[in-house]
Amino acid sequence: MTVLSHKEIQVLRELAQTELARRNFHDFCVYMYPEFFTPNKPHAKKIAETLQQSYEDYKRGLQPKIIIALPPRAGKSFIISLFCAWLIGKEPKESIMRNTYSASLAEDFSYYIRELIQTEKYLKIFPHIKLKQDKSKIDGWSIEGAPRTTYFCAGVGGSITGKGATILAVLDDPIKNMEDAMSPVIRKKTWEWYTSTHKTRLEGNCIEIVIATRWHTEDPTGKIMELDKNENEWKKIIIPALDENGKSYCEEIKSTEDFLKLKKSMDSFIWDALYMQKPANVDGVLFKKNELNYFTMQELNKLLRNKKPDVIVGYTDVADTGADSLCSLIGYKFEDKVYIADVIFTQDPVEVTEPLVAQQIITHKPNTHTIESNNGGRSFALNVQRLVSGKTFTFINTKQNTQNKETRILMKSGQIKQHFVFREDYEIGSDYDKFMNELTSYVKLGKNKHDDAVDAATGLAETIFEENNIQLGGKVFSRR
Repeated sequence: MTVLSHKEIQVLRELAQTELARRNFHDFCVYMYPEFFTPNKPHAKKIAETLQQSYEDYKRGLQPKIIIALPPRAGKSFIISLFCAWLIGKEPKESIMRNTYSASLAEDFSYYIRELIQTEKYLKIFPHIKLKQDKSKIDGWSIEGAPRTTYFCAGVGGSITGKGATILAVLDDPIKNMEDAMSPVIRKKTWEWYTSTHKTRLEGNCIEIVIATRWHTEDPTGKIMELDKNENEWKKIIIPALDENGKSYCEEIKSTEDFLKLKKSMDSFIWDALYMQKPANVDGVLFKKNELNYFTMQELNKLLRNKKPDVIVGYTDVADTGADSLCSLIGYKFEDKVYIADVIFTQDPVEVTEPLVAQQIITHKPNTHTIESNNGGRSFALNVQRLVSGKTFTFINTKQNTQNKETRILMKSGQIKQHFVFREDYEIGSDYDKFMNELTSYVKLGKNKHDDAVDAATGLAETIFEENNIQLGGKVFSRR
């Protein structure tokens, strides 16, 4: 009986592993990236096995269609990149198309796959694959012996001419972010591009895959699912962040505890859409009175006698028009709570509001005070700086907001609800009273006549969790 040496056993094991990787996509994934494809990531195996089945169906003449929707950072795009590489090895004469929300991201995916198929490890599985050097543009390249472009890509809105996908067409996250998803115009353009450009490139029984981070009921994935509800042509892999028992879908990627913390930090509709794959129509009041935290000035001053705040931060939203109000807030941060100690909320002209904001800064001595510079804020800030010069060490800076206002507000609403604490002992008719009335009447994505209060609160939330300044204490004075 022949006894094999350790080296011979290793060679045989390697041959067995590469043969399995050549035959089966999940085995390919485990061979290429064993550190990612572990037993602790059952979702990765589920996706890989579904993709394997899609290939087998394709070989039988069927046309597989798959929707994959998981929370961010689940590895869905990574797995699809591996699937592209595996298919190139299996079917070197076929063509793959992969499009995403931007050309640069599409090209990043393309570059990764192109580099992967040239690695020593990959070539142990598919030794016949060689990149064609005279056709190696990043948005469209081929391998030796291929009769057509092996892999090509584009960003949503880009042109794809003279190419067809014969084995795989992927639409990978066609919506960039929440701001785009909340725009009916962008959603419409994305859908039109999908139907008029992306879909028209499919040839024969090409496998079609749509990968999604869900944002909106009418995003491309939502529209496909609505059209498919009676046909049932699309296989759907939809995995929420927390399962029916409230446990993380994958503790190795993000623990249940971390997901629950994340859930508390954002508005429920964002959590449901982005992490639970259940986007809903957005309506109703955003900041309901019974969802907010409250304090009294007596409680805050007692707290200040025993402890210095971590940081004091101010934020001023300068009035855009005569119908708008200037809103200036002072927040005292203690650990994870921000006490909104002082509010200026008025339609008075700048001759009045500049001295008011200057005095607010002198009184509270915030570490930083940001003045929104979109509409006359820069000159307002210069005048306030002049008025406080020599009376405080507060750093006054300006900030221009370019992101969609409604999106900013929605993204920070969870932090405001969880971390901001508002006065409950303000006087009726005071600036604080007017501020709270406007804040608690703001409607999600509705036609709000005024949004100065919620805009300023959002600006403060954006600023205060980024500040790491020296601690200041003292008694709090509040405008009544």
